[in-house]
Order: sequence, then structure tokens, then C-alpha cells
Amino acid sequence: MIFRNKKIVLGLTGGIAIYKSASLLRRLVNDEGADVTVVMTKSAQKFMSPLIFETFSGKPVLTDMFEGIRISTRHVDLATSADAILVAPATANIVAKAAYGIADDFLSTLILTGGNKTIFALAMNDKMYANPITQANIQKLRELGYGLIEPETGDLACRTTGKGRLADESVILDYLDRRLNGSGFLVEKRVIVTAGATREFVDPVRFISNKSTGKMGFALAREAARQGADVLLISGATTAPIPADIKSIRVESAKQMEKALVENAGLADFLFMAAAVEDFCPAEISEVKIKKNEAPDHISLSISPDLIVSFRSVNEKACVVGFSVETVDGKARSTEKMKRKKMDFVIWNDPSKSGVGFESDTNEVTMLGPNGKEWFFPKTTKREIAAQIIQTVVENC
Repeated sequence: MIFRNKKIVLGLTGGIAIYKSASLLRRLVNDEGADVTVVMTKSAQKFMSPLIFETFSGKPVLTDMFEGIRISTRHVDLATSADAILVAPATANIVAKAAYGIADDFLSTLILTGGNKTIFALAMNDKMYANPITQANIQKLRELGYGLIEPETGDLACRTTGKGRLADESVILDYLDRRLNGSGFLVEKRVIVTAGATREFVDPVRFISNKSTGKMGFALAREAARQGADVLLISGATTAPIPADIKSIRVESAKQMEKALVENAGLADFLFMAAAVEDFCPAEISEVKIKKNEAPDHISLSISPDLIVSFRSVNEKACVVGFSVETVDGKARSTEKMKRKKMDFVIWNDPSKSGVGFESDTNEVTMLGPNGKEWFFPKTTKREIAAQIIQTVVENC
């Protein structure tokens, strides 16, 4: 439960996306352990009943400055005691009020009191979002340190398609996690993470690949972002969804990943090479699908490029963390690989163990470092493994 003992105010405004906020509230309270107080504007109550949110939060929903059991200065007390004020959905109207310090109802007064502990998950018509006035208001709040979760592009309530949909629930939770739980030890650091499997094509429809899902790399990218890093995720083929709020480049082959990596290597402070780069690639690629009755007796293979070596040719100063999948003599082979490729650390895991490595939500790894240093991280979620890896790397690199 990532928000246990965290006090969150969930502000609801008058947008059609408010129906998604009920699920978000339930997730915050039931799954993540947050203490949530809901505040609704009059417009929000036109879309959904406060009773729904009282049921999920287990608390009265606050709707008015001057009604209720406790009057006093509850707008000040609530804002002061809250760890975060999350406005989801955040309409153009509430953004404008916040930007100009207007406090004419409970929520806007709360935001003015709470200041930049407020996070706006934007949701509105695409033309309202693109309006220069709205964009100026968003930029003003961003410069003042308020949190802004950008809307997604998709189908809108007005039966058009554009940028204005409320961000996915997972994106909102990840952003909130970074604001509340991240210690910021990677602030102003540039981090590149590679993830997933490469595909080495024989012809337009057939390829050589492996079982990597991308989950470990994605966990590392999320954790680096959580700690304040400027993250670039270079992803091959995956079965897990790519984190929507992290800048990413999609590739397929090892050569494509090498190109993206080298082009962005220069300013990187850290590289986490979690991608499962296929070691072999066809020496020749057919431009058309090879017919079964015309298939050759054998396929000649070449060795794929060594991406860490390519990265080091551009950037010798970055801290490089590689991954090693070994089932026999794993420690010795991983150590040799670390020295040969000039890595600072190598993460060794043994996929022959149950619940470890490919296609699993959990992992168990041994991290090897300079001067014979060694760290063992027992089996747990890949998210927790990622947090342990990044903290240990930062402390020892």
C-alpha cells in the first residue's frame, strides 16, 4: 500500500470524466491505503452524487464552505494537514481560478490555501485545452510548482477526437507516488533505461526473439522518474504496457535500439540496460515472406551489436548497469561480462528459478559491483527490486 498514512484531498469538478474518479478513489482507499477526503464543487454534484464518494471514502463529502458539523477554518485545516490535493478531473475553470487566486467556493479556497501541494489531472474539451488562455494558466501553475498531469488524446464526450481525456488511472497514481514518496535523489539526472526484447527479422513476418516482457525495465524507468530523474525509455517488443507518462522510443531490432541509444547517450548520467537484446540476427533478411517450399536448408546468423560497448564509445563517464541472464556459473560469467564491457554494475538473475526473470511479476537478483562488492535482493515484486537497485547504484556509483 504505497499511500498508507498519507492524507489526500480529492477535489472533484464539473466534468464528464468525473465518473472515472469513483474508481480512482476506490483504488486510493482500498488498494493503496490512503486517507482520502473528497471535496465536490456544485458543478461536480450535477454529474454524480456525493453518496457514491462517501461510500468509497468512508467519510462525509465536503461541498460547502459554511455547512456541516464543523465550520471554524476547516478549509485551512484540511489544506494544511493534507499531503496532497489531487483535483481529478481538473477543468479549465478550476485551473483558471487557481492561476489567478480566485477563491469563491470550498475547493478553490482549499487550493489557494494548499498552494503547490495541489496536483491537477487535466480533463476538458480539446479546444478548451488548446486555448491560449488555458495554456497560459497551465504554464503559470507549472512555474509556481503545482503538479500538472497532462490529458490524453482520444475520443471526447463531444463526439470528437483530440487531447483532453483524463489521464489513465495508473498514470495519475504513478505521478502521485512520485510527489509523495520519491526522495528526489535523481533530480537533475538524466537516465536512460532499455527494456523488452529485440526482434531480429528473417523476413517481413518471421523473427528471432526471446521471452522478455519489459516489466523489469519499466519498473526501473518508473522508479527513476519517481526519484526525480529525466528518464528516456528505449523499448523493444513487450507484453506489458509502456508507462504513458515517461518519454519513450519504440524500436524492434538490436540495430534500431543501438541507434536510439547512441543518439541519446551523450548527456546521460545513468544507463540501466535491462533490455533482452537478442544475441543473434540473420545474416540476410528477405524482403518478402519466404515460402515454405522455398525455405533454405539453414539460416546463417550474425552476432548482434553490443549495445553497451556502443554506448561507451560515446559516453565514458555515465554509470552503466547491465543485466545478465545466466543459469550456469552465473556469478563468474556475469562478473567477466561486467569487466569486459566496462560496466559499473551487473544484475544477475537465474530464470530457471520459479517466479524469477522472464514473464514474471517478481524477481530475485544478485548485483555485482566494483572491487568484488555484491548485493543480494531476495524475491519480491519487480517494482521493489527496481527501487533497491536504483538506491544501491546511486549510493555506490
